[in-house]
Amino acid sequence: MDSIRVERLRCLGDTGYIQLKPITVLLGQNSSGKSSFLRILPLLRQSVESRTTGPILWFGRLVDFGNFKDAHQTGAEDNINIEFSFNLKLESTNLTYHIPFSYFLFYGEAKILNSFDKIKLTLQVSEHKEKKTTRTSRIILQLEDSKIQLDFGEDDSLTNFLVNNSFNVLNFGKYVAMQFDRSLLLPTITESEQKKEYEFEKFSPLYPDIIRSRFRFRALFQALIDKTKETAHHATKLETIIQMALSFGLSNSENMLEDIQKNRFAGKYWKDKTKDWTVDRKEFKELRDLIIANAIPFILEKCNETLANFSKNISYIGPVRATAQRYYRTQDLAVDEVDYQGNNLAMFLRNLTRPEMESFSAWTLDNFGFKPSIKSSEGHISVTICSKDSDKDLNIADTGFGFSQILPVITQLWSLSSKENLQSTSRRVNRGTITYAIEQPELHLHPRLQGNLTDALVKSIKTAKEKNIDLRLMIETHSEVLVNRLGQLIAEGEISEDEINIVLFEPSDQQGEVTIRNAQFDSKGYLLNWPLGFFEMELV
Repeated sequence: MDSIRVERLRCLGDTGYIQLKPITVLLGQNSSGKSSFLRILPLLRQSVESRTTGPILWFGRLVDFGNFKDAHQTGAEDNINIEFSFNLKLESTNLTYHIPFSYFLFYGEAKILNSFDKIKLTLQVSEHKEKKTTRTSRIILQLEDSKIQLDFGEDDSLTNFLVNNSFNVLNFGKYVAMQFDRSLLLPTITESEQKKEYEFEKFSPLYPDIIRSRFRFRALFQALIDKTKETAHHATKLETIIQMALSFGLSNSENMLEDIQKNRFAGKYWKDKTKDWTVDRKEFKELRDLIIANAIPFILEKCNETLANFSKNISYIGPVRATAQRYYRTQDLAVDEVDYQGNNLAMFLRNLTRPEMESFSAWTLDNFGFKPSIKSSEGHISVTICSKDSDKDLNIADTGFGFSQILPVITQLWSLSSKENLQSTSRRVNRGTITYAIEQPELHLHPRLQGNLTDALVKSIKTAKEKNIDLRLMIETHSEVLVNRLGQLIAEGEISEDEINIVLFEPSDQQGEVTIRNAQFDSKGYLLNWPLGFFEMELV
């Protein structure tokens, strides 16, 4: 995940694409929309971790946006969609077919010639008029120089299905959205059931159900075969035509043209006939659009996987953490993360192994000057704090309020950045991007401790990199100390200015909306594009 954009959500008319760098800091006045933007992250997580009736779960265990109307931008027309846009990456796939042809048709992946470094995916949601639930109304995919648009009616049928604004897939049949897994953000698109048997299906008469599931766009694949036939020699075997149609790859137009011209199954006649094609040639455009249209189920599936993995790897800590208790009742629950209010902090610490607890205590002592520990007694446990200048453990309920507020934040930070990545027997497995969204981590902290927290944020990014963890932090804050300390750490070479994104949310001339802009650090730690007096109070 590279960046996120949202339109018509509460006071956010259009945020533009906000890049998710290792550290993204959101700044602005109260009610300026920065919390609404940050809460998109836990909103995505609660939408994919629960079985839902629509793509977005506005009210869940992490955040509460109310319902669609509550979340919709104030003052905007009711029938205008709320829009979420993402920049995703789709890796190249080098598919080879060293298998008998009878199994050739069962392969479900499309060939990606070159990685799509930026797939722009836009998901528009609206309110179902009768059910008053949230539904998918439009999906737009931008793949290099190609565009796919799908519009959905309230009965889940596709009312518009265009490739590159001209190739209309609806000319080949009816298509519907199927929510096979309600924990995903995007629907699965399938062709309405057709009784007709197509030419290519005769090659696998023993497995008609498998063929139908492999080719959700059966009529469209037959159209691709027919289009391939038009260019191939009339004596080319149907088996070869099918192999050609299945082996065409996805990329930008230039790469797709070269791939078509050099198709490994094509003969001399094909290569001679296509060698003079250009990206503007009508025959190429028609074939390209058919190839892309046939790959749409695969593309949506991969985008769904990417969004789901990204969303499930989001951690969130809210602005108000639980008040410290003197004792916590022991529960035999597996706890793998600190919840958004820190209610389960004691259980999380209790579940750490002895080496993990020692590592965490050493980390907090080094970064914050205190170390926590857990004490058990007759079905209860307590969290204690010991400062580096003392040998006495104090119950967290007897320490300053700041400790109970910062401890859940830094515990989850240590956990995300310090634990080793998953391993397989053959190679290291990358879990993808891990995103940690924190609201106002500086609450109840002395400025010196705010500076220590900033140091810990930067150190955690470095530690995560060393462990092959792609950690991204998004922080909503009012802390001038945090911003200034980041600049100082850049000047000291502890972190690069390219790893930090400062996003400013400011009142707009238009009532009820905000203006969003970026203020970058330079290599010496000075802020550029910074508004004069941003942190100063106005005296009336």
